[in-house]
Amino acid sequence: LIYMRKIIAALIILPFFISNPINSQKMWTLEECIAYAHKNNITIKRQEIQTEITKNNLKQSYIDVLPDFGAGASHNIGKGRVADYSNFSYSNTLNSGSMGIRSNVTLFSGFQKINTIKMEQYNFLSAKENLQKAKNDIALTIASAYLQILFDRELYNLSQSQVELAKQQVEKTKKLYEVGNVSKGSLLEMEASYAAEVASETSAKNKLDISYLTLAQILDLDTLKDFEIAIPEVLVPDSFNENPDTIYHLALNNMPQIKSYEYSLKSAEKQLAIARGGRLPQLTMSADYYTQYNLDAERPIDPANPYITEKYPVKDQLNDKLYKQLSINLSIPIFSKYQLETRIKNAKLSKLDAEFALRQSQLQLRKEIQQAYTDALASFENYKSRKQALEAQEENFKYVQQKYDVGMISSIDYNIARNNLNKAKSDLLQAKYQFIFNIKVLDFYKGNNITL
Repeated sequence: LIYMRKIIAALIILPFFISNPINSQKMWTLEECIAYAHKNNITIKRQEIQTEITKNNLKQSYIDVLPDFGAGASHNIGKGRVADYSNFSYSNTLNSGSMGIRSNVTLFSGFQKINTIKMEQYNFLSAKENLQKAKNDIALTIASAYLQILFDRELYNLSQSQVELAKQQVEKTKKLYEVGNVSKGSLLEMEASYAAEVASETSAKNKLDISYLTLAQILDLDTLKDFEIAIPEVLVPDSFNENPDTIYHLALNNMPQIKSYEYSLKSAEKQLAIARGGRLPQLTMSADYYTQYNLDAERPIDPANPYITEKYPVKDQLNDKLYKQLSINLSIPIFSKYQLETRIKNAKLSKLDAEFALRQSQLQLRKEIQQAYTDALASFENYKSRKQALEAQEENFKYVQQKYDVGMISSIDYNIARNNLNKAKSDLLQAKYQFIFNIKVLDFYKGNNITL
C-alpha cells in the first residue's frame, strides 16, 4: 500500500516538473549581448564617468556667470599698545571684532565667461561621442565573437556528421571484408579514417568551447555555466552592391569619432577666443555690508561732559557702526610678462592640432571603409567560388561512393574524395561567416545597428 501511494504521488508531481523546469537555460541573442556589454563593460563605465565630468564642468560654467556671495566674522584679543579701529585710537587691551557679507560680480571680461560656456558645451558633446564610439567598438567586437561561435558550431555539427558517416562506412567495409569483397588493408584504412574524424570532432568541440570563452570574457561574465547563445537563421545575400564613396559620406555624418573631433575643434576655437579675451579690460562690481564692535568700548552719557561714560552695548555698536559699500573696479592689462601672448600662441597651436586631428580621423575613416569594402567584395567572391566548389565535390563524392560500393576504387581514393568534400564544406562555412561579418561592418559604417 505504501509503495502504491509513492507511485501515485510521483505521478501527480511529475507533470509539474515537466511543465515548469527548475533551471531553464537563457539563450543570449546578439542584441542582448551588446546591451549587456553597454551596461556592464568597464571601459564604457569609465567613459561614462568622463562624460559626467564634462557635464559637471558645463554646469559650473553657467553658474560662474552668477555673482558670488560670502559672509565672515572675526574677533581679536590683544594686549599692549594696539590699535582700536572701532574708535580710531590706541589702547593697552583690545577685545573687538567685526562681521559682514560681501558679493562680487563680473560685468565684462572680454566675453571669456560666455566663450567658456561654449567651450564646455563642445567638450561635453565630444565626450558623449567618445562614449558612443566605445559602445560601437564593443558592439563590433561582440559581433565578431558571436559569429565565430556560430561558425565553430556549424563546423562542430559538420564534424559530428562526418564521424557518423565514417562510422557507418567502417561498418559497411567490415561487412564487405567478411564476404571477401575488400581487403584487410581497406578495413584498417577505414578504421584509421574514422579515428581521424573523431579527433577532428574533438578539436572542433574545443574550438567551440574557446569561442564561448572568448565571448564570455568580452562580456566580463563570472562563469560559463548555463551560457548559451541563440542560433539565428543567418542568410547570405544573393548579391553584393555597395559603393564605398556612398558609405564614406554616410559615415562622416554617423561615426561618433568624426563628430568628437569636430566638437574638439570647435572647443579649441573657443579656447583661442578665451585667450584673446584676456587682452581686453575687465569690469567688476563688489558690494560690502559689515559692522564692528568692541567689548571694552564706552560711550558718553552727557554730550556736554565727555568724561562721564557708560558701557557701550554691543547691540548698539552693531547698529551705529554699520558700513555699506558698492565698488566698481576696472582692470586694464598693460604688461603681463608676455603671459597673454604665450596663451594665445598655444591656443592657436591647439586649434591647428585639432584641425589636423579631424583631418587625420577622416582619412583614417576612408581607409577603414575602403578596406572593409574590399574585404567584403573579396569574401563575397570567395563565398560564390566555395559554393561552386562544394557542389562539384558533392557530385564527385557521389560518383566515388558508387564506385567504392562496387569495389572499383580503393579505400584510399574514397577517403581522399571524402576529405576533399569535408574541406569544401569547411571552406564554404568560413567564407560564409567571413562575408556576413564584413557586410555587418559596412552596415556599421552606414549607421545601422548590428543585428542578425
